[in-house]
Amino acid sequence: MGVPQSVISRFASQYGVASRGQVLELGATEHLIRKQVAVGEWIRLTSGVYANASSPPTWERQLMAALLDHPVAIAAGRSAACLLGFPGIGSGRPEIMVPYGGDNRSVLGRVIRSRHFDKVATTQTRGFVATTVAETILTMSLTVSTAEIERIIDGELARRSMKIEDFHPILDRLEFARQPGIGGLRSLIKTRSSDAYQPPTSELERLLYRLLDRPQLPDYERQPTIALGDVEIRVDALIPSWSLIVEADGRRWHNRQADHDNDRRRDAAALAAGFNVIRLTWKMLRYEPGECLDRLLAIGRQRAQ
Repeated sequence: MGVPQSVISRFASQYGVASRGQVLELGATEHLIRKQVAVGEWIRLTSGVYANASSPPTWERQLMAALLDHPVAIAAGRSAACLLGFPGIGSGRPEIMVPYGGDNRSVLGRVIRSRHFDKVATTQTRGFVATTVAETILTMSLTVSTAEIERIIDGELARRSMKIEDFHPILDRLEFARQPGIGGLRSLIKTRSSDAYQPPTSELERLLYRLLDRPQLPDYERQPTIALGDVEIRVDALIPSWSLIVEADGRRWHNRQADHDNDRRRDAAALAAGFNVIRLTWKMLRYEPGECLDRLLAIGRQRAQ
């Protein structure tokens, strides 16, 4: 008896590996399995998982074998990050996730047990079932530093591979979790959620100028160019009588972080030239206009002294 075409196709679709259960279901027999191993056509990678000898020993083959070594498993951790294209994350030893209480032993990779396995969000990528971007970051936060997780979150937001809201159901699920790393992840997400919306420039300007048009405030200039030593900069608004520059910031968190040093340099140059600077975020202008007005008036009183 030859190898059924359905079995050959299954090996081909899974990077050259298949489980005993799969090949038996597709028409092979135990005798055929033993024969294929004996003649060197199939390589036994672990109990119940075989590789086609002609398939290259790639990382993908190793990961697929690790997954097939368990009844229910998905790619997770750094393996999921690699599959999803996280910058700077290499392949490394396969990492898979299985339901809590399952066998956590594997000669082919690292096994992560999850108490919430049935609720973990997954995606299909490169022929694998893997955790989503947000779920992958959660898993990685249990073993890597908060600084590294911050870099990954900001990078994935910049790539638009996820939204910060993708974390909300995860954190709801882990409301009382106390694992290492969860607290740092909560803080990172909370900070970014507070100003996650990026409004159109026209909408942001509309809110800023609506605030500055209040009768309690003195006259102002829209988008003037100001000389700061040898450099000229354009600002969102200037209240000349108070020597006050008002900037509206609608950038997302990762962009604000990237521009942080440049903003501080501009502010320092403005201060050296006799100007104060106040920066108002989208959230402040949209939801706290009264507080923004109070801040401006307080600055004005101070500048008038």
